[in-house]
Amino acid sequence: METYFLYGSMALCLFGLWAIARRDWARMTSISRQVDAEVIGHRVTQDNDGTSYGAIYRFSVEGASHEVTDEVLYSKPAPPLGTRLTLSYPFGRPDLAHVPRPLMWLAVYATLLGLFAMLLARAMDWLPASGGDMPG
Repeated sequence: METYFLYGSMALCLFGLWAIARRDWARMTSISRQVDAEVIGHRVTQDNDGTSYGAIYRFSVEGASHEVTDEVLYSKPAPPLGTRLTLSYPFGRPDLAHVPRPLMWLAVYATLLGLFAMLLARAMDWLPASGGDMPG
């Protein structure tokens, strides 16, 4: 039973890595552009945890106006309407514009990779099953 849980959890970690890396691939492998954008509104999301807000940014680039929604949600509408921020996007893909947060995404990748490594170590029996299996 534990084996199914371990391999299922490892598969879930790998799926999570794939899901975020597929969007980041264009950002990591192409030339990055910077653009000045303005907060024009907030996307409202309601779930069991309450209401969350994601800033909607508008900017003009490559002869067209674009709108993107921030990937990070807040409990209050932030930043305020009219705020101007610099967004980053891969060349030719203004639809992938985002507020640069390299440390946050590094932490997400590191957490998923670290969890995968711990699960793999347990599956290979390099880690003890629980505190009850250790000599006292």
